[in-house]
Amino acid sequence: MKPTSAGDGPVSPDAETVTASGVGSELRRLRKAAGETQAQTAQVVGVTRANLTQWETGKYLPSTHNARQLDDHFRAANSLFTLVETARSPQEHVPATAGDAGVVDTSRSLLQVFHTVGTRLAEHLIRDEDGRPLGWRHNLQKTSGPTALSTAYGISTMLVVGEPYIDLHTLAEDLYALGSDEGWQGRSGGKRPETTSAAVDALFRTSTMSAGKGLDLLERSLDSYSRTRPYLLSAVLHTAVRLRPDAPLTDSLIDALLAARLDFDGTYLWPEKNEAGLVAPEASVAHTARAVVALRDVLRSRADRNDVRDAADEATQWLVDRTHPDDGVAEDLERPRPDGDGTTRIIIRHFTSAWVVQALAAAPFLPLPRLNRALGTLWERYEADQGLWAWGSGDLPIWQTLDAVTALRTAAFAAAVPPLSPPGTLR
Repeated sequence: MKPTSAGDGPVSPDAETVTASGVGSELRRLRKAAGETQAQTAQVVGVTRANLTQWETGKYLPSTHNARQLDDHFRAANSLFTLVETARSPQEHVPATAGDAGVVDTSRSLLQVFHTVGTRLAEHLIRDEDGRPLGWRHNLQKTSGPTALSTAYGISTMLVVGEPYIDLHTLAEDLYALGSDEGWQGRSGGKRPETTSAAVDALFRTSTMSAGKGLDLLERSLDSYSRTRPYLLSAVLHTAVRLRPDAPLTDSLIDALLAARLDFDGTYLWPEKNEAGLVAPEASVAHTARAVVALRDVLRSRADRNDVRDAADEATQWLVDRTHPDDGVAEDLERPRPDGDGTTRIIIRHFTSAWVVQALAAAPFLPLPRLNRALGTLWERYEADQGLWAWGSGDLPIWQTLDAVTALRTAAFAAAVPPLSPPGTLR
């Protein structure tokens, strides 16, 4: 067998080493043989010319869907598709000794999953005609334009998977420019604490915004309605703790989140909402798990808050005892319109299992059977062909992949055992 070549001949998927550069060479050869420009091929596949350039230069691999389209378009008899998948799956070329003692096959490891996530999100990044990154759309399956919230989620996801698949600096600067003195708005306009929280979190982590500026914007985004919604309180608190754990706003959010609990047969938990006139409210797994995650964030730097510890421990035990599936749920948020004329209905979906994983992984003692059950539900939503997580409808919301990789990273660190964890003699 021979290695791939960037010469004029076709690149074989049976080569000893198949790389993204080799895929790019073959794609470029097929396009030129068809007498097409990059723009013409890109239009057929439904991507930008910049995307095609990145594939042909070997910077990124086409997604499975795009590889199939390209193969069909060039009538490559499955050779181009196979070439792409071979380059994406180096396990097919692992020598037989990989099964020997002392060698671990990492082809299906979490590291490989994270690599795939980073690569696929880079492919889904929307760019202008000059190749400048513009951001991500909410549903990666659609053709709509980028949004501030989705771009913030995309930046944060890239930070979690931990590789420089793209330059985040330009994206962060553009995201910063989309904000105002009142924070970041959704497509419906008006105050959106969850949007501002996600944007501030991404910008602070990329060193694009100071902690003081971020806290000011978080406080401006809140209103009286936000304090009735545990989801909004948890989201803002999560970011505020990252910015400054001892800030007055952080203390205020902690107290508000604790006050949002209801008494369910002697156990204080979080419902979807806590407002006057509720009829038979129920404890929510998603909202309780989100609240626990935010409170555990607090405890990492605020060991003096015994009330926070007690609340988190009580809720964690309830999550451990739950036997129902950690299914995804949705809630309605009705926000006032910017012009004061009525309200706007916003549907928020929660990837429950991802938040349960994070809540359990942050507990002082890891409940492995319960954690594994939540992880099983989380992986049920993973679409291997896409390398991303999908909602039950088939949508690919970018926030769901962020929730998933964050949960998996947290669980991986929490469950580390020797020799990955420090020896017991170290203090």
